[in-house]
Amino acid sequence: MKETKQKKSRKAIAVNIMLLIMIISLIIPAVAAENEEKYGILVIAHGSSSEDWCSPVRNAVSEVDLPYPVELGFLEFVPNETINDAVERLDDARVTKIIAVPLFISSHSSHIQEIEYVLGLRETLPTMSEHIIVEGVEMERSVVAKGNGYIISRVPVMSDWDMQTLKHPDKDEEEEEELVPVETDAEIVLTGAMDDHWLVAGIVADRTADLSENPEDETLVLVAHGTGEEDNFAGWVNSTESLANQARLKLTYWSDPAIGIAGTQAAFIHHNETLHPEFTLRPIVENATGPVVVSLMVSEGYFTGTKIPKLLENLTYAYDSSALTPHPNVAEWIKMSAAKESTDLALQIYDEGELLDITLDDIAEAHGHVCPCVAAAFKASQAAFEAWDGIPERGNLEIVSAHPSDGHNETFEYILDSSEDVTVNLPEGTDIVNLTEDNYCYRFVEISTGDVVVVSVKDGFFPDGFFEMRERCKTKVATPDEKSAFKLAKKELKEKFLYLPTEEVFEVEYIRGESSTKLTAEIIPAISMTVTTTGVDFGKVGTGMTSGNQVITVVNTGASTAKLSAMILDDSNGFYNESLRLNGLNIGGFSGVVPADTSDFWYEYEVVTNLVVPDWAGGTYDGTIFFVAQSE
Repeated sequence: MKETKQKKSRKAIAVNIMLLIMIISLIIPAVAAENEEKYGILVIAHGSSSEDWCSPVRNAVSEVDLPYPVELGFLEFVPNETINDAVERLDDARVTKIIAVPLFISSHSSHIQEIEYVLGLRETLPTMSEHIIVEGVEMERSVVAKGNGYIISRVPVMSDWDMQTLKHPDKDEEEEEELVPVETDAEIVLTGAMDDHWLVAGIVADRTADLSENPEDETLVLVAHGTGEEDNFAGWVNSTESLANQARLKLTYWSDPAIGIAGTQAAFIHHNETLHPEFTLRPIVENATGPVVVSLMVSEGYFTGTKIPKLLENLTYAYDSSALTPHPNVAEWIKMSAAKESTDLALQIYDEGELLDITLDDIAEAHGHVCPCVAAAFKASQAAFEAWDGIPERGNLEIVSAHPSDGHNETFEYILDSSEDVTVNLPEGTDIVNLTEDNYCYRFVEISTGDVVVVSVKDGFFPDGFFEMRERCKTKVATPDEKSAFKLAKKELKEKFLYLPTEEVFEVEYIRGESSTKLTAEIIPAISMTVTTTGVDFGKVGTGMTSGNQVITVVNTGASTAKLSAMILDDSNGFYNESLRLNGLNIGGFSGVVPADTSDFWYEYEVVTNLVVPDWAGGTYDGTIFFVAQSE
């Protein structure tokens, strides 16, 4: 009988020890460290003294949907919204890497050098001068050295009439703005400008479609600002001509209904007309068949509303003064530019216990380049691995692909370091020439469990007619224009595969293996307590006085009613053992009964605590209180 009682006693002690719930350390802070890189996006626009110009730019930036802070800074004209102000806001958000996206038409601009200087990416600037228009007044804009830095100087230009009458323009005082390098500990990366990106070409195509009435007899005249700097002019010409041609191809082959513009021309407001008369706007429009004039400007303002119509006065042409903003592609272009610098193009796989990092660059080196097929296969693998329960391992993974291309096969074989574990299973009716959207489906099979992750391209990802045009190109019956349109579509698809969020590209399905049935159950123990209050600070209390009340919340998460008691630890001088009161009782006399709520296994019990401070006490006291739960 005695032995039985001892066994029961040891069992009760064991239960009590298992059910000790800590818990409250008085006045001990918790600190969490963050080591991961935090991105911030800095959109840089030129700026204008006109609110009508700035407002659409602000709206476009506000539409950028990214999981990072996005700030807008203007190079000039807009006080309190400068690049420096925007960087300060990103610093306040504690970013570690700033991706600067210049919302400028061309990378071949001296403004890009100015931006580089302000971002601390270059130490010096070439001095330069150009004529600009500010609120209808022609001014000479110069970047000049001043002290240890540089300023932007704007001085009104006097016309012949001004000189004869000795009358100055309305803005007759010199304006100066200092170019101040930013101060930040964050790394800064500057992307390219808009140049001839396909998203920009999409805007040009939409603007052209809005104006076109008889496309087969019309010429798209794409007019840009241009530059008088001969070293940069070729860059303007190449990107503007490329955008015009891309817009034509989009309208002809990728729009519904098709709009077959007869031809395109690039024109510039500012350029050396003596060296390049073929790019002068007025004679181009005057001699073009059915000219449709589209401006390649970031926002509507003086150039779109006044300058271009004045240059084309008394001519017949279609025009509506629209700029690139507002248009949803502007925000999409900012997102794509940021994604190229922030997207993680790497995946992990085990090889005989060694964890390997495989990057897209590794695949590109093995295959020779990154084509759309490599991009699709790599991103599908990345999507599958992210869905996996743990990191897969070579030798325990098979990939069944529905696509027969070398790009797909070599990508999968490189990842698995095996050709035997890669199988091509073509959908019925398809082959290397005749593909459909169904060929972009991949099954990743874990051999040991039979678990499968199926990754397939979402419906509507490919433009209508893409696979028919691919077949024409493969069978060598495509026209030169069709080949160009197909090349353009592949370029777009590759960027979308690589840089759009996974959920916008793929459907991902995780299928448990059929060889076994996994059983899952969560059993609620009879006795289980948690303490949700993590700390109590009684503040300052005088000797011989009683503190204010504090509440400690204890939760019964078990299936049975439990009896609650308490003990104090870390109390070498006995302060809390003598002074602490729980529901008006000292530690030794405290107990409570906490019911169980079997509907959701959560019943909150509040313990009111305070201090009755003895006369001998003085100083700061830390301690820990443990609550013990056991069967009633």
